Amino acid sequence: MKRMSLQVLAAVFFYFFLVPTPVTLAAEKASWRLDWEKTLQAAKQEGQVSIYTALGPYHPQIFAEFQKDYPEIKATVTHGSSNRISPRLFAERRAGKYLSDIYLGGPTSLASFYKNDLFDPLAPILALPEVADTSLWWEKKHFYIDPERKYIFINEGSVSGFTITYNTQLAKPAEFKSYWDLFQPKWKGKIVSLDARDPGFGASELRYLYYHPELGPEFIRRLFGEMDAVLSREHQQAINWVGAGKVTLCVFCRDGFASHAKAQGLPVDYINHNDLKEMPRLRGSASAITLVNKAPHPNAAKVFINWFLSRRGQIVYQDSHGDRDSLRIDIPKDKIPVAQRRLADRKYFFVDGPEFIDVKPAVKIIDEALAGKGR
Repeated sequence: MKRMSLQVLAAVFFYFFLVPTPVTLAAEKASWRLDWEKTLQAAKQEGQVSIYTALGPYHPQIFAEFQKDYPEIKATVTHGSSNRISPRLFAERRAGKYLSDIYLGGPTSLASFYKNDLFDPLAPILALPEVADTSLWWEKKHFYIDPERKYIFINEGSVSGFTITYNTQLAKPAEFKSYWDLFQPKWKGKIVSLDARDPGFGASELRYLYYHPELGPEFIRRLFGEMDAVLSREHQQAINWVGAGKVTLCVFCRDGFASHAKAQGLPVDYINHNDLKEMPRLRGSASAITLVNKAPHPNAAKVFINWFLSRRGQIVYQDSHGDRDSLRIDIPKDKIPVAQRRLADRKYFFVDGPEFIDVKPAVKIIDEALAGKGR
């Protein structure tokens, strides 16, 4: 009898103190809603959120949709390539000016900010349950690309690789079964390359080449030492050269630029990464989001970050780009080109992990290869 009583007491204790009841669940729900309402009111009083971004030519739609949802919070956006925005932010901080709330950019440039202690942790401000719930994200986790995995949140995981853009009248995709086919003699002197030493998209692809087990330093050395590639620092210029037939191929060109050129009727396309034998990468592009410390509008920043990472925000993100696959798994993927979609049975090289973030060894190889050519 005594043993039965102990079992009953244990069951009662478990039910009332360990199992969430409707009352406790309602309290938790009320708690986050109360916090969110306070944040919204404070954000409206701040009146604006200052965002520095290297998102490319697609960003206006994202911020316009945020503005529709939160008209009382003006999104002030400073846009440019990461190699232009980064020095500006550093200069402001040295001068004691704290003008930015959020930085949206690529992993390489953000890594330099991380080393200089420019960010606050994101987890404490992920207030919306649909954002904080990791079961709604790929592999049931949030992806952070800083070593501590708490400052630089990456929201995109599109299939990519090393982008080879081509003039469709001068080359055929069947000529490329492997990245190593780029070294066929007929391509020598017919390649334009974005300068991958600049921070941003090119640096991300450069890290893919350098750390890839099937490519590595030798691939980079041969590309810049043997193929007589013309260097450019402007994506649009390089794509125009390909479209005009001035060159046949572009490497390190952002595939989004090729897609836009193709849509405009130019003879430009890029090789499908899934058609090449080497393991594709998952890219974050310029999609990593951070909360800049000493933010002038912290509540507005919290609202934007939660909106951006919400189901609504990530649908807008995907639709605005057309070829980007969000790491959220609870949103439609039918508009994403098949080449950019993650496949359940395919292995991917996630090159934006902190162990692959150092691009300096690869840059050194390019410098040495170009110096050997007298350039």
